[in-house]
Amino acid sequence: MSSLISNSIISIIGGGKLDRPDEYALANALKAAPLVSIHGRKIHAVVVKLGFCRFTILMTALMNFNLKCGNLDGATKVFDDMPDRDVVSWTSMIVGYTQHHRYKHSLDALRSMIAASVVPNGYSFSGALTACSRLQALSQGQQIHAFVLTSGALPVDTVVQNSLLHMYLRCHCIEHARNLFDSAMDKRNIIAWNDMMSGHLQCGQGDETLRLFALMASQAVKPDDFSYAICTDACASLPSMQQGSQIHACILKNGFQSDLVIVNALVNMYGKCGCIDSAKLVFDVSPSKDRLLWTTMISALSTNGKVKEVLALFEQMRTLNIKPDEVTYLVVLSACSHGSLVGHGCQYFRLMAEDSSITVSQEHYSCMVDLLCRSGYLLEAFGFIKQMPLKPGIRVWSTYLGFCRMHGNIELAQIAADQLLELDSKNLSQFVSLSNIYASECNWNETMKIRDLMKSNHIKKEPGCSWIELKSGLHVFLATVQSHYDINEILLTLNRLMNMCWIECCVE
Repeated sequence: MSSLISNSIISIIGGGKLDRPDEYALANALKAAPLVSIHGRKIHAVVVKLGFCRFTILMTALMNFNLKCGNLDGATKVFDDMPDRDVVSWTSMIVGYTQHHRYKHSLDALRSMIAASVVPNGYSFSGALTACSRLQALSQGQQIHAFVLTSGALPVDTVVQNSLLHMYLRCHCIEHARNLFDSAMDKRNIIAWNDMMSGHLQCGQGDETLRLFALMASQAVKPDDFSYAICTDACASLPSMQQGSQIHACILKNGFQSDLVIVNALVNMYGKCGCIDSAKLVFDVSPSKDRLLWTTMISALSTNGKVKEVLALFEQMRTLNIKPDEVTYLVVLSACSHGSLVGHGCQYFRLMAEDSSITVSQEHYSCMVDLLCRSGYLLEAFGFIKQMPLKPGIRVWSTYLGFCRMHGNIELAQIAADQLLELDSKNLSQFVSLSNIYASECNWNETMKIRDLMKSNHIKKEPGCSWIELKSGLHVFLATVQSHYDINEILLTLNRLMNMCWIECCVE
């Protein structure tokens, strides 16, 4: 049937003499037509020719056809030319803008929809909330939440609830998300559970992620592959070998051991827990291995100091024609640095630089500077920095300054510090590092000059701080600050202790 209708439209477009179609036939033909923009334009011409622009259903179908073809401008033109717009046409445009990354346009469309007295549905809110998530526009998201509450959509629409939850999590408002999750979401599906677990994990609360997983299981919600991947990552962040092994057992029991996302998470988890043999086992038995999994396994070996195995696995990866990416090379260069393998590091850096598909970043150059300096090649590292095709950034010069301080090379440290001051005059670290270098050489004149420069630039070093918790409460002590109410007694006690130590040393 759809083929017959499509042929009828094509015949009309080409000048055929078939019966005149109605608006429903044209709408159905749009659904059946190949997703090519030129077909949409030709059918649009037929719609205008037949005077069918007044039919909202047909114009909405034409708009959706353009959106599916990736022709956002065409869809916008159709929408703008519509004499009447219903909730479906408005929602299609809101969602379409979001899908094409025009997030501000999506929010503008929702506002215009409400101003036109068209009541949004769940998908309208969901599209706009997705836009808020991408923009991390918390204020607009909260405004939509308030409107949802007053419109009565929230208690019944799971789509809106999940979108609200995701928006709060993307805006790093874990408390708002948890309040919504605990009090307002009566029907929490697996999407909501996964979002909530992932949100806690991103906030560094891996233990809470695992508690949510246990709560989900107690409420008879069956975990999916994303649930297991999230919880495995949570075990890696803690790191918790015992809980990780339990999650792994559940993965095997439920048949997810072949899922690449989960395999990758398991290798990462075992690597961070220091159980490299288990990581190798998971990697070896995996039926398929993509570039990400190879990189994760190489990273696990590097984290555990297995430098030779890192290089062996990297060479095996290349032999199998699995193309390394920027992250893979960064891990390998880092391993070469920690293993003092200057020759290998330089070889792999050249190999990466010759690959036109790979973007060599400041991180890669910083890693090479670390590699050279760690082996004592300060001058060679300086020459490497000067020959960089990119302008050396803060990370590169900070790395170099740190090693100059370690090796007590004041001249090169001064150059690095000057470059850092040009890049960021308010950054405290370079001032402190250079001051410490001069102080270690007992060059107090230069030390005082830098301290004066810090004062003139209104740069303050945060004072050292220590604290102790006693029965009477928490006592905080700051360096050079003697405002504690018991400071006299503290200093007297400290003086007595020092005298006792001095006497004991003399007796010995």
